[in-house]
Amino acid sequence: MKTITIIRITSDNMRQCIPAIVHVFRDDEVVPWHRPDECEAWLTRRTARGFYMIGAYQGDAMVGYSEWLESCERGKKVLTLGLMHVDCELRGRGIGGAMLADGEAYAKSIGAVALRTMPEDERAHAFYRKYGFVDTDRIFFCQPPATPSTSLPPYRGAPDGIRQASKAEVTLDVVNTHEFIFGLCSTSGRHMYEIANHPPEGHEWLAKTAGIPGGYLQFRYHRDSNNATALYWSNEDVTRATIDAILAQGHIAGFGEITFYFREKHKGLFTGYSVTQDGIELERKI
Repeated sequence: MKTITIIRITSDNMRQCIPAIVHVFRDDEVVPWHRPDECEAWLTRRTARGFYMIGAYQGDAMVGYSEWLESCERGKKVLTLGLMHVDCELRGRGIGGAMLADGEAYAKSIGAVALRTMPEDERAHAFYRKYGFVDTDRIFFCQPPATPSTSLPPYRGAPDGIRQASKAEVTLDVVNTHEFIFGLCSTSGRHMYEIANHPPEGHEWLAKTAGIPGGYLQFRYHRDSNNATALYWSNEDVTRATIDAILAQGHIAGFGEITFYFREKHKGLFTGYSVTQDGIELERKI
């Protein structure tokens, strides 16, 4: 097997890496990685936002790409793997394992205690388990209609629960000090915060902040869609009234449907709605 070399992608070498990354993703039309313009836009933003992005090389050829992001999750620093892709003609040759080993070395260098990811399918799930990852949680999703509710908890200083509250800005400090409750398309609250709040300029996905007691709420949505995903951070107990409050704020914001992604412990909050399992969170302690 040829020697695999790992090279970090930074603002200095990013542009020269774009054709190679597009080539690696040629079998998988996952926006933005298979389109040079989108790939460049996202790489530019992610290098500025502190993502750890690497290319795996054999000789001069890139044969794999992955990106990681440091976050504080449930009181501990973890390094989350947001994306990994190996050249479709070279799988099963240790390239993914080499990128995981590099990610672990980087995690140790920043004081992280675990690696975390959420695989897309069973094949990927089996791959990570082979390298010592274990299941830590199941992620579900639910899409109830955004409607006004009579069971909203009152906002501080407001006699009417459905009235718009002061919008609490979602900052990186909020993300690092509050539990990520809803929006777990990725199990990293930091990852979802970056995607929602720091996309390339002019991107078609947008975020809208809403006021809610006890936590920090945003809606992430496509500019042409009537559906929004709720992103919610809080250190307070989450109840069915929290769900009602989010649905009411979604209604006020003009959405017809709100998508919730959540951990198994919150599944009971959605009794009466159709709930579907979306993924499995994996973690490896280091």
